[in-house]
Amino acid sequence: MMLTLHYKVNEVLAMRVSRLFRLPIVAVGEWLMVLPATVFLGAAALRVLQPRQYEPARTSWIIFEWTTMHISRLGAGTLFIGLPGLVAIVGCATLLRTWREDSALRHDTAETLAIFRRQRTIILAMAAMLLAAVILVFAVSHVVTD
Repeated sequence: MMLTLHYKVNEVLAMRVSRLFRLPIVAVGEWLMVLPATVFLGAAALRVLQPRQYEPARTSWIIFEWTTMHISRLGAGTLFIGLPGLVAIVGCATLLRTWREDSALRHDTAETLAIFRRQRTIILAMAAMLLAAVILVFAVSHVVTD
């Protein structure tokens, strides 16, 4: 009887440790799968901010041209549709499983939403400020490059 109880406790601990290590591996794997598309899209955006002879536009042009010359249509489909789609599916499944199993996550989410409700006016003001900063950066970069 005692041996069976000891075995069950060890089994439960092993499952918890396994889950603790599995979630970070899934998260890192998802980031690695979207990294190539992120780098390419970032390079595509940066290359139009400045003339080609200035950095970081120069490096962005190099990355953009290398990618367009070395990736086929199938590769581009995999890079921009397949991998992000897989990440979305795996991420949703992981989130749903974790949501069901982790009461602390549900509690933390409820607390975060309560904080957002209490501080909604300052959050709206910060969002407007950040949007204004982004608009200013694009406007200034456009004026400087013209």
